[in-house]
Amino acid sequence: MEIRYTTELFPCDSDRINALYGREDAYGLFAGSFAHVLAYDGDFLVGAVRAISEGVETVLIVDLRAAGPYADAESTDYTDKAVSPAEAEDYTENVITGLLRELEAGLTGRRVMLYGNREQLAVLESAGYGRCKNAWTLWREGFKEADFLPAGYRFESEFYTGHEAGTPAALKTRIIYPGGRSSATDTEINELLTKAFFGRPHDVTKTAKAFAGSQYIGTAYDGGKLVGVARAVADGSRFATILNVAVDPEYQGLSIGKTLLLELAGRIHEETVVLNTHPGAVGFYNKLKEFRRNRYVFEKHIADGTEPKRPDNPEFRSRMFTPAGYRFPDE
Repeated sequence: MEIRYTTELFPCDSDRINALYGREDAYGLFAGSFAHVLAYDGDFLVGAVRAISEGVETVLIVDLRAAGPYADAESTDYTDKAVSPAEAEDYTENVITGLLRELEAGLTGRRVMLYGNREQLAVLESAGYGRCKNAWTLWREGFKEADFLPAGYRFESEFYTGHEAGTPAALKTRIIYPGGRSSATDTEINELLTKAFFGRPHDVTKTAKAFAGSQYIGTAYDGGKLVGVARAVADGSRFATILNVAVDPEYQGLSIGKTLLLELAGRIHEETVVLNTHPGAVGFYNKLKEFRRNRYVFEKHIADGTEPKRPDNPEFRSRMFTPAGYRFPDE
């Protein structure tokens, strides 16, 4: 049968979506998401995916799932069906590919991260997603060890450019963390992001929208001066992603980034908290016992046809992503 994809969500879908994910709150999470796509085979829901975002630049795709070619959404028994395991695998991969294709149509011009799993490795790579080397997840009790790398793990080709601050260590005692945005203005935040990220100009309008659309914000102050900032976008229950962790270069080396990040993370109540950073921050995050390096966060930039493509040279990919087809010994 032909798979039908739709972004429409009706109350009558609630039982089907809840059954697909085995959660009573699944339908509510889909209804409140930034974007979502459902896949139907006839009258049966055979797959779904959703995304959370602040609506500006960054998107986190979550809950990508395909049920398979079953008689109903809750059955996985092939005994009475003329479907081989290989055919079922192809069917599932086709559904996943279709879900991503439909979802990506509304995400042009954005950096897209995807929280997946080991079973989805091949199909995600085929869809153009790179497996991130620089993704960490706030460690929660009950997580599967197989989904994470050992504390302090480094890939062979990655690097870390440490920063030795010349600021007196006594300044550290002056820094305060108000536990929210406090009085930080959009202009102050934008200027700090520009300074912290190698002088790359940030658009204050986009910055204002991004922070306004974030459920959690953390700041660090030296008196009345903003010296650190971070934010997180969350869905209210299952997933959150931490973004824009930035410290004024003049104040780096004083554990401000660590304190700010942990203060922010301590207020996030979602089950899974993921962040993805640049290769130069590997050493910083590897020292945080509260975060573990995640094997199954993926990334893709959805170009809009007018912007320049992101670098795709071997050196760039070796720093940011594992090679296509790369597998750990236990995969």
